[in-house]
Amino acid sequence: MFSMGVRQRFTQDTPILPEVWYAYAATPDQRHDLLITPLNTDSANRLLREILEAPGDADLIATCPAALRGFVAMRLTFDEFCQLILPRTHWAKAAVALARRNDYREGWLHLAFERNRRLAVSPPPRDKEMSDFEIGRIAVLIGAILADREALRTGPAKPRDGDFLSESFSNAEKLIARLSDAPATGAIWRVAMNRPLDLSDEQARGTVKADAAFRVFEVKCADICWAVIDSGIDASHPAFNDAGTSRISGAYDLTSLRPLLNAAYRTNPANNPRLARCCAAAGVAIDDGVQLLTAIYRALDTDTMDWSSIERLIRLENPPPPTDGHGTHVAGIIGANWRDDNGEPIVIGLCPDIHLLDLRILAPAPDEGETTEEDTEFAVISALQFVRYLNGRNEHIAVHGVNLSLSIPHAVENYACGRTPICDECERLVGAGVTVVAAAGNNGYQGFATTKGLYRGYATLSITDPGNADSVITVGSTHKREPHTFGVSYFSSRGPTGDGRLKPDLVAPGERIRSTLPGGEYGPLDGTSQATPHVSAAAAMLMARFPELIGQPRQIKQLLCESATDLGRERAFQGHGLLDTLRALQSY
Repeated sequence: MFSMGVRQRFTQDTPILPEVWYAYAATPDQRHDLLITPLNTDSANRLLREILEAPGDADLIATCPAALRGFVAMRLTFDEFCQLILPRTHWAKAAVALARRNDYREGWLHLAFERNRRLAVSPPPRDKEMSDFEIGRIAVLIGAILADREALRTGPAKPRDGDFLSESFSNAEKLIARLSDAPATGAIWRVAMNRPLDLSDEQARGTVKADAAFRVFEVKCADICWAVIDSGIDASHPAFNDAGTSRISGAYDLTSLRPLLNAAYRTNPANNPRLARCCAAAGVAIDDGVQLLTAIYRALDTDTMDWSSIERLIRLENPPPPTDGHGTHVAGIIGANWRDDNGEPIVIGLCPDIHLLDLRILAPAPDEGETTEEDTEFAVISALQFVRYLNGRNEHIAVHGVNLSLSIPHAVENYACGRTPICDECERLVGAGVTVVAAAGNNGYQGFATTKGLYRGYATLSITDPGNADSVITVGSTHKREPHTFGVSYFSSRGPTGDGRLKPDLVAPGERIRSTLPGGEYGPLDGTSQATPHVSAAAAMLMARFPELIGQPRQIKQLLCESATDLGRERAFQGHGLLDTLRALQSY
């Protein structure tokens, strides 16, 4: 499907992205988590209703179907995928017409089969004939996956001989025949995997001149709120409590959103297994929770998201300390204010009076039906949409910025660079006036398999998502004390982007950064995850000092980039240079 002999191509117009075929070809009997994008004229909730109302025997509870604005998420087996999703793609609309043509078996389907069998490199048909040919290739691919699955079920792997190929072709014929009765609504534009992500001190404050900026400008960030989309913040940590008052303005469990939206329970919300846990965490009576969930499902039927009801169910009244310390560490770099009994600093963030919003996108454990580290792209997108809701319900911006110390490798065979689901959602949030700061990623130093063994070296064009998004501020890492001497950290992802744009935008300290950890602890961590909150804090200081910059994320990005200090390194490594908070404030 995506090979031309020994060559592989990364351009294709089919609605099913290559990563989906790869996953099902490797494990066709397993459920794979998919992100399904409707056509622009269709809403995600309308598409989900159409899928759920289709005849069949899909296990709705196991599929955990849920819709956000612009996306539907489902965990599907290959049989369910072929039954529910494939017939609703725009590819299927053309395939249905072909399924009714008597000449198709001896025509393009046969040609596609023969070409795949020979792995020929001769050019395919041209112009309008190409679509017929591509449909045949997809049909043969599905037939091969089904044949391979049956072969694995009956014993050890068998050679791809004539019998296997004949069975593949037979399966393809049956698929084309079944499509003649398919709905062929064309409501699905794209099907992709719900991609996994990685979670990418006093000396550092001085390196970016945040300490001098506070002394010179007397910046007060108490009116600024910054969202930390991460593993969670330990709100009980003394670094975030001022005179007994917490500066964590709220905590929300976005990992519960998908289980709550599980469409399998629309007709009986009280049976949703996540509801009781959410009610207990939010301090909501179970009867009230049922009413809230009923309202959420009712709103989905009208193609809207009832975020006000969702907010009440995912709020954490007394947020438990997170099991992963990453989010607490990131939050401490932005806004810790922790001193000992003598007033001596233990951990001081760049904005020690800022308010932080805790948006948790990592589940504590991979329980059945829950969001886990394997499907957090949906959770991150939902968190970004939730920030838009929080700002949209007020006459002023309530959440001024977002910190994304996480990374998802760009899958070049599936998306244009900077146009993945998470990148597009970041662009929408920036368009709504929110500053988004993202890690460049920790893929700057890699091991490469060669004929002479493993070779380790630096990797250019290694920026990850959402750092590939054009409007976000993408941050690489440097040394916390001597950035001019040591330059860009070895692990920091290098640019440019895959489509030739300058990234990262700038660098900040990310090596052995001391910050807060859950349980009243502190310690050092490395990574662009630690560099990113330095830039978030600098952006917050700009807004605090110059309120007219609130709601102007592109201007803030320009100020930070143009005031950065050149480290004398390659632009694709350092971007515009080292973050200089004092100069940024002076330059406005």
